[in-house]
Amino acid sequence: MDQRESAACAGSPEWQEGHWYEAGAVVNYQGSAYIAEHGNPGYIPTVSTYFWEPYSGCSGDPGPTGGSCSYPQWQEGHWYNAGAVVNYQGSAYVAEHGNPGYIPTVSTYFWEPHPGCSGGPGAGGGLPAKVVAGYYPNWTPSPVRIRDISSNYNLIYLFAAKPVGGSPGTTGAVYWTPPGDGRGAATNLNADIQYARTNQGRKIILSVGGAGAGMSFPTRAKSQTFVDSVVGIYNSLGGFDGLDWNTFEADQDPDTGEMIWISLELKRRFPGFIITAPPAPWNNRDKTFCKAMVDAGAMDYAAPQYYDGPGLDQQSYIVTSVNEWVSLLGPTHVVVGFGIWDQQNYMSIGEAVPTWNQVESNHPTLRGAFDWQIHIDESIGWQFANQVGPLVKY
Repeated sequence: MDQRESAACAGSPEWQEGHWYEAGAVVNYQGSAYIAEHGNPGYIPTVSTYFWEPYSGCSGDPGPTGGSCSYPQWQEGHWYNAGAVVNYQGSAYVAEHGNPGYIPTVSTYFWEPHPGCSGGPGAGGGLPAKVVAGYYPNWTPSPVRIRDISSNYNLIYLFAAKPVGGSPGTTGAVYWTPPGDGRGAATNLNADIQYARTNQGRKIILSVGGAGAGMSFPTRAKSQTFVDSVVGIYNSLGGFDGLDWNTFEADQDPDTGEMIWISLELKRRFPGFIITAPPAPWNNRDKTFCKAMVDAGAMDYAAPQYYDGPGLDQQSYIVTSVNEWVSLLGPTHVVVGFGIWDQQNYMSIGEAVPTWNQVESNHPTLRGAFDWQIHIDESIGWQFANQVGPLVKY
């Protein structure tokens, strides 16, 4: 637990003795911000440290770098029609659907980050308006440092945390191993992650699972252990921006109810926390899971993987499949997964560009695209970053 006090949060209420606070509530107390780790009846933040933790997710500066919004502050219990824009904890959100004042950083089915104004790099507030993502595997012996990844990537997945004891996990905990240090990636990892977040305005997301690494959550105790271990990795790295449920290739039935609880718990603990998943595009079980997660406000987007399988890299298949996923989740909750590589069942950049152009023409508000893998993209001259990235962003 970080015991350092943080600046007061503009727009957050002053702590009140005797007022009930739900887990995730942010208050100001004696000039510093605190977040409720557990629901409590107004215990003093500096005394009841089991219930409260210093919070550094927002700044007391009412006009952060990059411009602020003149929209009204979000109010719990106030009805918002679709299209309403509010300020919440220093960032702007637009109501995708009418709602009775759900929390913007928790109820992501009802609220989206508003791209028209924001708190600037590293200020939180969830997803970029358009996502250009890449996976950064930790098995590479001499990977590019995170701060030196092509600037066209605005979201980087740390791949991948693994379940303790192997799949499906013995305790619920996960662990993550740093990449190789051939170019200083491991030595400078924490500093580079925070530089990418605060100076470059990128999102860093911890991916959990990978091939053969499914997870099960038969009990709340195992779910809580998972949350605690993710928080431990978060603290050890100095913070990151989200979690990627990359648990589909192990043929493990998802414990959807518990995974919803885990995702919402992480969103409550870290306002603006992003939840994603890269499902198999054809798999009905994955579709059912992703829809339930999105409908519960527990997932920001699904990113079907169109590579590494017969026929998955064909434009005709991708266009039809993306239509299905958009019908299921809505375009702002769909990111298209590419693999650009000179290998069987992967695309060339000459195939990827027209494929993106077609799906984006069909669905202009698609959330974005990702590439597997960043170190391969570097080795071929950043083809995905430089040719697909600008098409996605603009």
